[in-house]
Amino acid sequence: MKNKIVFLILSLIFIVTISITAIFVKKIYQEKIIPVNEKIAIYEKLEKKENKIDKKIQNEIRESKNIQKQTKENQNTKQELEKKLNKYQVTYNKKVIYLTFDDGPSEYTMDILNTLDKYNIKATFFVTCSDNLENISKEIIKRGHTIALHTCTHKYSYVYSSDEAYFEDLNNISNLVYKYTGIKSKYVRLPGGSSNTVSRAYNLGIMSRLSSSLHEKGYKYYDWNIDSNDAGGANSEQEYSNVIGALQNSDRDINMVLMHDTKVSTKDSLDGIIKDALNLGYTFSNINEYTKEVHHGINN
Repeated sequence: MKNKIVFLILSLIFIVTISITAIFVKKIYQEKIIPVNEKIAIYEKLEKKENKIDKKIQNEIRESKNIQKQTKENQNTKQELEKKLNKYQVTYNKKVIYLTFDDGPSEYTMDILNTLDKYNIKATFFVTCSDNLENISKEIIKRGHTIALHTCTHKYSYVYSSDEAYFEDLNNISNLVYKYTGIKSKYVRLPGGSSNTVSRAYNLGIMSRLSSSLHEKGYKYYDWNIDSNDAGGANSEQEYSNVIGALQNSDRDINMVLMHDTKVSTKDSLDGIIKDALNLGYTFSNINEYTKEVHHGINN
């Protein structure tokens, strides 16, 4: 009997202890665990929301960059189209003068560039391997003119000795121009023009072959239809009269004027030539991709 009482008491104590422990654990769970779980759930929701916001922001940033890139590309395209339109309009004006300067650069080239700047006129320079080619070729490009090729040595006895010699000499000046300016010019003027006869003394038929080969190699070559005769010894007054007189009587679409920036007479006459040509209603252009080639009749 006594043992049963002890067992009952111990059982009661055990049940009470278990109950109290359960109550205590439940209280801890309700007061500690549940709030923590709720906070974790809230945090996870906030984290998901924040990730969505971050993703949206990143998408908007990418979209903004794409818009900026497209805007820049559109601006570049607009500028390029405007340049082409300007060249097209100038090229197809019925009264266009192309001032071309051969054999330089020389001590007079900077003065010529300054005169062109004075009237905001662009011209074309057929350069050779002169001592100041590096500095002045950069200046020619910087001021918006066309740099073209007139062979390196300009020595008839060499450049017209063979087709290979001509293209070797042409490549020499082409490579230097590219080295100094980054431009691979495809505009050429043959020494003496394509109609020269001096080449007969060195190689019969070479001008016929070279004129074809230049086109095959992707070049355009330009002769002239107005000669200032500065290379023939004309002084500045005579040079002015030669050019302006020819322009007054010209009905050509393209007026390709031959001058030499190695001649002081060209330097001194240029201002008057430009001023009076403008008064005659002419516009000026440098040779560009739209400029039709001007060719002489080939005599060798």
